Amino acid sequence: MPLFKYKVADKSGKSFDFFIEGDNQNDSIRRLRARGFILLESFGQVSDYDKKTGGSKFWKKNKFNAVEFTDRLVPLLEANIQLEKALGIIADGMTEPAQIQIVNEIRRGMHEGKKFSALIRSHGYAFPPIYANLVEAGEESGALTNVMKELLNFLTYKKELNEFIITSSIYPAIILIVTFGVIILLFTVFIPRFSKIFFDMGKELPLPTKIMLMISQFVTGFWWLWLVLIALLTFLISKIKKGGKAKIWWDKKVLTLPIFGPLIQTLEIGRFIKTLAVLLQNNVHLINTVSIASKVIQNSHIAKSFSHVNVELKGGSKLSKALSKSPFMPKIVIQMLGIGEESGRMGPMLDQVANQQEKIMKVKIKRLLALFEPAVILFLAVVVLTVVISIFLAIMEMNEI
Repeated sequence: MPLFKYKVADKSGKSFDFFIEGDNQNDSIRRLRARGFILLESFGQVSDYDKKTGGSKFWKKNKFNAVEFTDRLVPLLEANIQLEKALGIIADGMTEPAQIQIVNEIRRGMHEGKKFSALIRSHGYAFPPIYANLVEAGEESGALTNVMKELLNFLTYKKELNEFIITSSIYPAIILIVTFGVIILLFTVFIPRFSKIFFDMGKELPLPTKIMLMISQFVTGFWWLWLVLIALLTFLISKIKKGGKAKIWWDKKVLTLPIFGPLIQTLEIGRFIKTLAVLLQNNVHLINTVSIASKVIQNSHIAKSFSHVNVELKGGSKLSKALSKSPFMPKIVIQMLGIGEESGRMGPMLDQVANQQEKIMKVKIKRLLALFEPAVILFLAVVVLTVVISIFLAIMEMNEI
């Protein structure tokens, strides 16, 4: 029976993490409330191993690599090696105890007669949401090897996309850090040393120099304020990551930003379409496909715009018509999907659209970086030039004495 993790409170008001089994999440919540606990937060389905390790998010995110696991599994399946034996080979080739533990648990479950997809679900923290559903589709169709190859392509696509975004951000991040470092040095070290000389002269300083000195005094005199702002920013980020009203507010606001908003929208929609394409091409039921694909959307405001899709599909509507009601879905995607529905090739058509969205996103990122880098350098140049001019004017005043 699947295991679920919740944060609960007892009758005295004390809160703690609690693990409970259930046929599904609703059943586990019913059992939880039957014991008299108050549900505070749901962490979803976990495994026995997750229970042993205390549910550490750091452990979960860094100790198992689903892409590497799949990359090792696919060649073994293509060589017609039995799945249970293939898992044993993979476990023997691993060095991390956490990874070995997970693979051995899955292998042991298969030896007990459990389905591979069910065991993947019981270790849901280690695998993306799409994983178990595709494995289940492969088991039902008898084409597990082909499905695993498709899954590997999908996971590799996601990994490469994430690496592209991270790699593209490194250089601008370095420029930004250096810029702030130079500005801080100017206003905390360079200007204060010159200000002492200016004040000793006792002469009236030019207005630009006074403004620079005021800014410098504010930066150095109210240093504790910057610590408070950093603490507040850290707290806000943690609240957004935890979800709730803070995340809903942020997800809505970030889409209104001039440059970043359209970029995030393109990224989220591209990820959603790619997931739809992979699931449809592997014969996953359409309603389940939309439910799974919606989970890959990280922006809650965009995800909410697709909440009506399954209801309309159950009512007999076409997928293209249901998706068209979301304001975030590009018209070209709807048109291409409509053509796919008419030709019976929705999966391949969506795959082409997803590739187009990826190209668009990469172009937007490159354009953003092309604007960002000179903008930051220009900003630094303006600040340095302003400081130099203000000091030069003060020196000119001193020379007139």
